[in-house]
Amino acid sequence: MVKYYDIPFEQIGGIKELWEKNRQYHENTSKHFKEIYQFIRFDEKAKSFSGFPKDKLKITVAEKDNQYVGYCISTIRGDKGEVESLHVDSESRRMGIGRELMNRHIKWLREKSSKVIGVTVSQENDSTISFYKKLGFYPNTLYMQMK
Repeated sequence: MVKYYDIPFEQIGGIKELWEKNRQYHENTSKHFKEIYQFIRFDEKAKSFSGFPKDKLKITVAEKDNQYVGYCISTIRGDKGEVESLHVDSESRRMGIGRELMNRHIKWLREKSSKVIGVTVSQENDSTISFYKKLGFYPNTLYMQMK
Protein backbone atom coordinates (compact mmCIF):
# COMPACT_ATOMS: atom_id res chain seq x y z
CA MET A 1 0.00 0.00 0.00
CA VAL A 2 1.22 3.48 -0.87
CA LYS A 3 0.90 6.27 1.70
CA TYR A 4 0.95 9.94 0.70
CA TYR A 5 1.80 12.77 3.04
CA ASP A 6 3.36 16.21 3.09
CA ILE A 7 6.74 16.88 4.61
CA PRO A 8 8.11 20.24 5.76
CA PHE A 9 10.98 21.90 3.93
CA GLU A 10 13.32 20.88 6.76
CA GLN A 11 12.89 17.25 5.67
CA ILE A 12 13.55 17.84 1.96
CA GLY A 13 16.82 15.91 2.28
CA GLY A 14 14.73 12.75 2.52
CA ILE A 15 13.95 12.93 -1.20
CA LYS A 16 17.55 13.50 -2.29
CA GLU A 17 18.02 9.96 -3.60
CA LEU A 18 14.85 10.12 -5.70
CA TRP A 19 15.71 13.61 -6.91
CA GLU A 20 19.12 12.34 -8.02
CA LYS A 21 17.46 9.49 -9.94
CA ASN A 22 15.32 12.09 -11.68
CA ARG A 23 18.41 14.13 -12.57
CA GLN A 24 20.18 11.02 -13.88
CA TYR A 25 17.13 10.07 -15.94
CA HIS A 26 17.22 13.46 -17.66
CA GLU A 27 20.97 13.29 -18.16
CA ASN A 28 20.71 9.82 -19.70
CA THR A 29 17.76 10.56 -21.99
CA SER A 30 18.64 14.06 -23.18
CA LYS A 31 19.91 14.16 -26.74
CA HIS A 32 21.13 17.73 -26.73
CA PHE A 33 21.62 18.93 -23.14
CA LYS A 34 23.19 16.12 -21.12
CA GLU A 35 25.80 18.51 -19.74
CA ILE A 36 23.15 20.75 -18.19
CA TYR A 37 21.81 17.89 -16.10
CA GLN A 38 25.29 16.76 -15.06
CA PHE A 39 25.86 19.93 -13.07
CA ILE A 40 22.51 20.39 -11.33
CA ARG A 41 22.99 19.76 -7.61
CA PHE A 42 20.32 18.79 -5.12
CA ASP A 43 21.60 21.05 -2.35
CA GLU A 44 21.50 24.10 -4.63
CA LYS A 45 18.01 23.25 -5.92
CA ALA A 46 16.72 22.56 -2.40
CA LYS A 47 18.15 25.87 -1.20
CA SER A 48 16.08 27.67 -3.87
CA PHE A 49 12.94 26.55 -1.99
CA SER A 50 14.17 27.69 1.44
CA GLY A 51 12.81 31.23 1.09
CA PHE A 52 9.23 30.18 0.39
CA PRO A 53 6.70 30.72 3.17
CA LYS A 54 5.20 27.44 4.42
CA ASP A 55 1.87 28.21 2.77
CA LYS A 56 3.53 28.73 -0.65
CA LEU A 57 5.53 25.48 -0.77
CA LYS A 58 4.17 21.94 -0.85
CA ILE A 59 6.33 18.80 -0.74
CA THR A 60 4.43 15.53 -0.90
CA VAL A 61 5.99 12.09 -0.75
CA ALA A 62 4.68 8.68 -1.69
CA GLU A 63 5.88 5.95 0.65
CA LYS A 64 5.72 2.21 0.09
CA ASP A 65 7.26 -0.40 2.39
CA ASN A 66 8.78 2.37 4.56
CA GLN A 67 10.64 3.86 1.60
CA TYR A 68 9.96 6.94 -0.49
CA VAL A 69 9.00 5.91 -4.02
CA GLY A 70 7.85 9.29 -5.31
CA TYR A 71 7.63 12.98 -4.56
CA CYS A 72 6.16 16.20 -5.89
CA ILE A 73 7.23 19.77 -5.10
CA SER A 74 5.07 22.78 -5.96
CA THR A 75 5.36 26.49 -5.25
CA ILE A 76 3.22 29.58 -5.50
CA ARG A 77 4.51 32.96 -6.65
CA GLY A 78 1.79 35.59 -6.70
CA ASP A 79 -1.17 34.01 -8.47
CA LYS A 80 0.91 31.44 -10.36
CA GLY A 81 1.32 27.86 -9.16
CA GLU A 82 4.24 25.85 -10.44
CA VAL A 83 4.91 22.14 -10.22
CA GLU A 84 8.65 22.33 -9.68
CA SER A 85 9.59 18.66 -9.64
CA LEU A 86 7.88 15.29 -9.81
CA HIS A 87 9.46 11.87 -9.78
CA VAL A 88 8.35 8.30 -9.23
CA ASP A 89 10.95 5.56 -8.87
CA SER A 90 11.10 3.40 -11.99
CA GLU A 91 10.01 0.24 -10.10
CA SER A 92 6.87 2.01 -8.86
CA ARG A 93 5.66 3.54 -12.10
CA ARG A 94 2.37 2.64 -13.79
CA MET A 95 0.69 2.33 -10.38
CA GLY A 96 -0.99 5.76 -10.43
CA ILE A 97 1.48 7.30 -7.98
CA GLY A 98 2.48 10.19 -10.25
CA ARG A 99 -1.17 10.92 -11.05
CA GLU A 100 -2.10 10.89 -7.35
CA LEU A 101 0.77 13.21 -6.44
CA MET A 102 -0.20 15.59 -9.24
CA ASN A 103 -3.90 15.53 -8.33
CA ARG A 104 -3.05 16.44 -4.75
CA HIS A 105 -0.86 19.34 -5.91
CA ILE A 106 -3.32 20.62 -8.48
CA LYS A 107 -6.03 20.60 -5.80
CA TRP A 108 -3.75 22.48 -3.37
CA LEU A 109 -2.77 25.05 -6.00
CA ARG A 110 -6.43 25.66 -6.84
CA GLU A 111 -7.34 25.96 -3.16
CA LYS A 112 -4.61 28.59 -2.86
CA SER A 113 -6.31 30.53 -5.72
CA SER A 114 -3.59 29.99 -8.32
CA LYS A 115 -4.94 31.50 -11.53
CA VAL A 116 -2.29 29.73 -13.60
CA ILE A 117 -0.82 26.30 -12.90
CA GLY A 118 2.27 25.38 -14.87
CA VAL A 119 5.01 22.84 -15.19
CA THR A 120 8.25 22.98 -17.15
CA VAL A 121 9.03 19.82 -19.10
CA SER A 122 12.00 18.97 -21.29
CA GLN A 123 10.90 19.08 -24.92
CA GLU A 124 12.80 15.80 -25.40
CA ASN A 125 10.75 13.96 -22.78
CA ASP A 126 7.79 12.69 -24.83
CA SER A 127 6.42 10.27 -22.22
CA THR A 128 6.31 12.97 -19.56
CA ILE A 129 4.67 15.44 -21.95
CA SER A 130 2.02 12.81 -22.67
CA PHE A 131 1.51 12.25 -18.91
CA TYR A 132 0.96 15.96 -18.27
CA LYS A 133 -1.40 16.28 -21.25
CA LYS A 134 -3.60 13.57 -19.72
CA LEU A 135 -3.84 15.79 -16.64
CA GLY A 136 -4.93 18.80 -18.70
CA PHE A 137 -1.59 20.57 -19.31
CA TYR A 138 -0.71 21.74 -22.81
CA PRO A 139 2.29 23.50 -24.30
CA ASN A 140 1.99 27.26 -24.22
CA THR A 141 5.38 28.52 -25.35
CA LEU A 142 8.54 26.85 -26.54
CA TYR A 143 11.81 28.17 -25.20
CA MET A 144 14.70 27.21 -27.45
CA GLN A 145 18.31 27.11 -26.33
CA MET A 146 21.58 26.87 -28.20
CA LYS A 147 24.00 24.15 -27.21
